[in-house]
Amino acid sequence: MTTYTPRHDDGDSTSTGGESAPTDTSAARAAATIHRVGKRAYLHHLDLIRATTFSLVIFVHCLTQTTDEFNNLPVNTTSLLLHFTRNTFFALTGFVLMYQNYDKADFQTTTFWRRRIKLVIFPYLIWSAIYWLVQQVWARGRIGELAADPIGGLREFAELAAWGLSGFQMYFLFVMLQVYLLFPLILWLVRRTAGRHALLLGASLAVQVAITITITWWTPPPTVAEYWWHHYATFVPYQFFILYGAVAAVHRDAIGRWLQGKGWWLFGALVATGTLAVGIYLGGVWFGGQPVHDHDSAFFPWLLPFLIVAITCLYAAAAHWGKTWREFTPRFARVVAFASNRSFGVFLAHVLVLYFVLKPQSGDQPWILATLGQPWGTIGTYVLTIAGSLLLMELLRRLPGSVYLTGRPRLRLRRTAA
Repeated sequence: MTTYTPRHDDGDSTSTGGESAPTDTSAARAAATIHRVGKRAYLHHLDLIRATTFSLVIFVHCLTQTTDEFNNLPVNTTSLLLHFTRNTFFALTGFVLMYQNYDKADFQTTTFWRRRIKLVIFPYLIWSAIYWLVQQVWARGRIGELAADPIGGLREFAELAAWGLSGFQMYFLFVMLQVYLLFPLILWLVRRTAGRHALLLGASLAVQVAITITITWWTPPPTVAEYWWHHYATFVPYQFFILYGAVAAVHRDAIGRWLQGKGWWLFGALVATGTLAVGIYLGGVWFGGQPVHDHDSAFFPWLLPFLIVAITCLYAAAAHWGKTWREFTPRFARVVAFASNRSFGVFLAHVLVLYFVLKPQSGDQPWILATLGQPWGTIGTYVLTIAGSLLLMELLRRLPGSVYLTGRPRLRLRRTAA
């Protein structure tokens, strides 16, 4: 029920009022819930969801970059299940944005766009340029080529940035921009269907199933194929999860009550749906002639139940911690808050750090893998990538223009006593 959006001072706080009693029309029903609100309650469990999700995303990237991603069955099985992290991002985005704005009577589309989009568009363009210059130009010895034809270089960069291709994780920000542009429409839809949100999610889920079936089995004609393979960089394959999070934000109190005491049921559903997804995948590889690695594995139709259950389980566990255990684990809570605060910047930078961790070579493989072997090479790569990304963020967060580099305000430099 959750996914990612950068946090801001006007952001992660909100009223906890539920929906008002139903009235005759959906418009009136929605209007009854909209009122001016003051400071919103901070949802600490969202910090744990952010920190957990980003940690797992970085692990997946380290795993696939330090192993034979295209032929290793255990690696692809692990990646298959951890695809839930990308959908958690978008569910969390829908949750947070709806939590912040559902009750706002004075919501204005232009104000929302002006405040939100700049926090993504500038980091997106800057980091896209960094990845392009480092990985596509400098690493390939093309600096002279760029100097001789700067217009051609800018055209190449524009083509990559147009689809979030400068760094292999940058598509996420590209989709985030689309979600921000569409959010006023999403807000209108959720308000308009107040009292019928189950039908809204049911319709969205049916569309989601159709989308995944199309992605998995449809072969587009050549005239469309050039654009079709960019589907992962659009909001379309994630529409259900965005609405899932948005609707969950409106009914968060009722959902919290429903989740209580259902830990073992949720765990059983997680194991069952995970087994189903892995079983169908392995059966296809062993008996159906399917490739071990599939670029569209995140959109397999039979993975959908697991994605929904996994997101729900993560939300339930985080909510339980926030309500029951957070005050008894103050050190862990500080770590979670620290990690959540820097998660967006770490996500932006970690692929660059990972590139330099793996750049030193020993023979035909990265030095760290040749020296440590497996699985310690992957584990060491992960630890160094996390540590290096956090250190880089601590530096960038203290520079002028931090908001354009990290999506977060500049941190004050600490003054040492004389």
